[in-house]
Amino acid sequence: MFHDQIFSQVSSEFVTPIFPKEGEEITISIAFAKELKVDECYLVTNKNGVNNRIAMQKQKKGNAYVATTEAEYLPATLRYYFVFLINKRYYYFSKRKCDVFAPPAKDQFVIKSNLDMPSWIASSTCYQIFPDRFYNGDKSNDVKAGAYSFDGGTVSTPAFTDAPKEFPLSRCLDFYNGDLKGVEEKIAHLKRLGITLVYLNPINSSLTVHRYDSTDYFHVDEKLGGDKALEELIRALHKNGIRVLVDISINHTGSQNPWFLKAKADKESVEASFYVKNSDSSFCYWNGVETLPQLNWRSEELRDRVYRSKDSAMQKYLKEPYGQDGWRLDVAPELGRAGKDRLTYEVWRDVRKSLKAVNKDIYLVGEDWNDASEYLEGDMWDATMNYYGSGRLLRSWMGERDRFLTSSWGHAPEADNEMNAYDAERAFNETASATIDQALYMRMNLIDSHDTPRLHNHKAIYDQDIYEGVIMALYLLPGMPNIYYGDEIELDGTLGSVEGSRYPMCWDEEKWNKRTLSIYEKLGALRKEDPSLAFASSYYQALSPFCLLIIRKCKEHAYLLVLNKSKRDSTYIISTPVLSEYKKVEDLFNRSISEKDGSSLIVSLVKRRSTILLLS
Repeated sequence: MFHDQIFSQVSSEFVTPIFPKEGEEITISIAFAKELKVDECYLVTNKNGVNNRIAMQKQKKGNAYVATTEAEYLPATLRYYFVFLINKRYYYFSKRKCDVFAPPAKDQFVIKSNLDMPSWIASSTCYQIFPDRFYNGDKSNDVKAGAYSFDGGTVSTPAFTDAPKEFPLSRCLDFYNGDLKGVEEKIAHLKRLGITLVYLNPINSSLTVHRYDSTDYFHVDEKLGGDKALEELIRALHKNGIRVLVDISINHTGSQNPWFLKAKADKESVEASFYVKNSDSSFCYWNGVETLPQLNWRSEELRDRVYRSKDSAMQKYLKEPYGQDGWRLDVAPELGRAGKDRLTYEVWRDVRKSLKAVNKDIYLVGEDWNDASEYLEGDMWDATMNYYGSGRLLRSWMGERDRFLTSSWGHAPEADNEMNAYDAERAFNETASATIDQALYMRMNLIDSHDTPRLHNHKAIYDQDIYEGVIMALYLLPGMPNIYYGDEIELDGTLGSVEGSRYPMCWDEEKWNKRTLSIYEKLGALRKEDPSLAFASSYYQALSPFCLLIIRKCKEHAYLLVLNKSKRDSTYIISTPVLSEYKKVEDLFNRSISEKDGSSLIVSLVKRRSTILLLS
């Protein structure tokens, strides 16, 4: 019913402003294909708790209608859909698209007022760095081989050219001595990629290379350069237009944290209340890992020390002299769930309230591998690392079985579950519609991370041409692309364990995949040079089992990714009405023969190659 002939989204194309204040006027529009004759059109909202029908006015340009309403006061959530009359029949349009009956609330468009989400994320490009493995910029803070022993291992210091050893041999004590000064010295590389946000894996004091086992939340690990190195790094990055996001795990500490040592030594101490205990009074450990005792969020003193008081650990780094721009929240859905406790929502709401009071523009992104919509209503996290709506889908497009159906905690993926374009169209649409509409632009999209094998290292499915299309998709999906360090040069790695995804960065440019690097550079420049892409509309359309269109439509122009993995040279005729208004076409990668033929676009591509077209 009117398939691909009616268009509206919570995007810059149809809604102004996207992040309104309470009571602020909002302009909302809907567009119809030019061949549809619309006799009446209404915007229906939930203002004052009941259906509020507003007659929409036809615009002078195109077959579009516009109306103005106010953001609701209480509740601060505006829900809306459209009703229109064609050929003496009324129809309803919502996120579910077109129907003959009114949509349920879950399918209506949603705009929340007074959201304190950081709008700068939508135009950002992020680069994730595992600090120990990036670059050694200050040898004076290097840890020495044999410096200490812990958890059955002893510190080793392999060369940056050495591959990481498996856990039974390294015990996460294999320090390459990358540090924060090393990140600062490579700012030119970040700028080359168009990076505007750096995400650092944990940097707080710890005994291991991953630092998810904090021994002190209040200080940066001296092996990374200490607090002063972070202060200097953030100042240098900010000077170059790059914000800083830092990883933290407040679900558990390390077993050598002084709090835990005091808790074990004195069961009557306040620190003893910081940790969850089992029914037999033994301590509870995250996933049974005895170096990671789980924190007890029933403790008010713990909340004060970690995030709630003005001198708390998490508030400290949001203030001067640091000015950190956000926190990535490790194992976020598991926090507060030990034993019979179900404190997850309560604690995250409290964390948000406390930290946003310091700076409402910070970014709070949780680690969640699944549909996290319950956390993304504007009262807990701003976003998740979007494995669910980007990484897991893009890897399936390449032919990889979903990580939750594989062994070794997803680090030994199989090559037997390729997704076709029709399934991908549905998957991208449905995962995007799971959250409130404004949260779509906050997503941290990714292919790889410190917790996944690098996709380009999965040789059973790797194809350079198809992989380049996956990179293009990463940059065009609504939200922010996150590039895991080294992906831009196809850094070496292995499958089978987490160590295989944490190889030291290669700085010998002769060993870089320059073709892949050029794709990242081009896309980074595109996002930086065109801020209108941030809140652009998004559309997905399968042309064949092997070709998916991803469209981002701005007010004056559009980007069209032809995501293609056909094993034959192919010509596609694209006649979607959403692109009918454009007259000019430019191939940003010079890969296709493209031309406009009336209202249609004809694109010819070499087998397995994708490209991005600019239409204006």
